[in-house]
Amino acid sequence: MNNLDMSKLRLSPRQILWVSYAVAFILLGFLAWQYFVTLRTQAESFWTNRLVTIIILVPAVSAAITGTLLTRQFGKGESPHRIWLAFTIGLWFWVAGEIIGSNIDFFPGAAFTSDINLVDLFWLLGYFFLGLSLYFQILLVYGIQKKQGVPLYLGMVALALLVALVLTNLTIKAGRGEGSSWALLFVTILYPVLDVMAGATAIWLSILFGRGQWSRPWWGLILFAVTDGIDAFYRSGGYNFIPAWFQNTLDLTSLLAYPASYMVAGITLFANYCILQYGADSGLLMPAKRS
Repeated sequence: MNNLDMSKLRLSPRQILWVSYAVAFILLGFLAWQYFVTLRTQAESFWTNRLVTIIILVPAVSAAITGTLLTRQFGKGESPHRIWLAFTIGLWFWVAGEIIGSNIDFFPGAAFTSDINLVDLFWLLGYFFLGLSLYFQILLVYGIQKKQGVPLYLGMVALALLVALVLTNLTIKAGRGEGSSWALLFVTILYPVLDVMAGATAIWLSILFGRGQWSRPWWGLILFAVTDGIDAFYRSGGYNFIPAWFQNTLDLTSLLAYPASYMVAGITLFANYCILQYGADSGLLMPAKRS
């Protein structure tokens, strides 16, 4: 790993992180303000929508770039390299999904069916590689051989599909999700299931093994679970049973949690990168506790 002279940096890693926090809160505050303006005027402009798209895309691209820098800190033969390589590939697939989703009219062949399109493919591929990253982390923590761990990963994937399948069928049997096809409802429910499984597993590992700093990039998936859960609730017809003020609260929560998930991933990835790049000079390492 390269060790650069910290004196050449105008801002220390800690200062850059604080600036990142400030920018993140400013952008989220702007989104909240814009939401209430739109809610009051009942009018959405093209440029407002484009600006919201950019605010979402910028932290997504930043997180993917930072993940790339972090991955390059490890040699190809090191175990952490494949962990963060898979994580970063997953982020880049999501970036591709964001770009296509915001410019869907420029991709005439993007729609596979009336409900499923190329964006869903990129999102699912992103989940596959993010799950693979978490799987590699579990192998490293527990010292499990790769051949022994394959059934574990396949079992996790099968469990997610089974839970989404059961929830989809229960939703349809309950008379919810009118106007949405079975495939659309299944994919919509599958997203928060994958978010919760990956995010909860990462948090559990951090608590159990004290690997908090290195599991935090996965924490953003919990925020994705909030957004995807609200979307699944909406598509399953849940909005028909709650008052308008609660609908607005959920919409605002979804609007803010979505870019915040990328921000959490990007900022935590950057913190880990600085720790590897600068070591104790980064100012981000906690002093060792005395027994």
